[in-house]
Amino acid sequence: MTKYVQYKAPDQEALRDQINKARGEQTMAKFAETIKYNSPNIKVSASTLSRVCNWNSSTPVSIDLIRAIAAVADKDSGVTLESLAQANGMRTEEEEVEVSKRFDVMNKRRQRIAEVEKECRDIIQDEIMNRGYVVRKLRILRPLNEYSLLPDRAFPRKADFGYSVSGMAPCNTWKFAVCPMELPENTADGSYRAYVKQCLSIYASVFASDSFEPEMWEGEKYSFIFVDEKLYHFFLDTLEKYDIKVNGVMTAILIEMEKHRVVDEIQLKRYDGEQAPKFFNMPLIQSEEDNEHMEDEYEEMHFDLGEEDDE
Repeated sequence: MTKYVQYKAPDQEALRDQINKARGEQTMAKFAETIKYNSPNIKVSASTLSRVCNWNSSTPVSIDLIRAIAAVADKDSGVTLESLAQANGMRTEEEEVEVSKRFDVMNKRRQRIAEVEKECRDIIQDEIMNRGYVVRKLRILRPLNEYSLLPDRAFPRKADFGYSVSGMAPCNTWKFAVCPMELPENTADGSYRAYVKQCLSIYASVFASDSFEPEMWEGEKYSFIFVDEKLYHFFLDTLEKYDIKVNGVMTAILIEMEKHRVVDEIQLKRYDGEQAPKFFNMPLIQSEEDNEHMEDEYEEMHFDLGEEDDE
């Protein structure tokens, strides 16, 4: 016998509808008698059924009564054990296992996305600070909050994190959107295109704001971060294919997670054709300790090479 588990409160309206359909033309008293005749071990009466139908409560009906009702349901009613159980807030143990599996997968995916986003924040912050700039984290508002708090902006500029960067030219504010997906190597090109389309849809308001509110972008830079190299190139190819141009300083960034570094940054084409300086082309600032360490490594390498030549 299939076992059922309770996973939510009953849907009172749906349960009443199912019971009324199940009894068909019978009165509630006659339907209760039919149930008792077919399932003598079930305690049920007209008042019990009426209470189930009319009492607005979160208390579920027993699965035994649900089975008994399903067993005598009018054959033309369409009422089944499954539909009654669903209205009663129940599902089978097998369904519960499948739902739990899907929940675990989704939970792990959310956790992985959160880890990728945090790693991207750390990498970007380190890359900026290692070039001698002082950064301050921006308070990123949710789109709806940003829309309500800043009524002068028609299009909320969604971002995952951002920094105020002292002395950075030509912008002193830098916002980032993280595209955390890492697709398997054998993934078909269609999946990459679909994800890029989804990404562009999510951040459509950013491009709309750039087009219709360019004055809001003065002194602000915006970058899309990718951790999947192929996805990064598909994104750029898509922008190229549809000849998408922007007014502000917007770039796409590729990050190599394992080596904790920015690999590439490409500026999105602008209407005016101007090119901002490539930030990550700037040399890293090295301390005296770094220089001494590099000199020691050079001496060791030189010594090793000398030994190999002697041999």
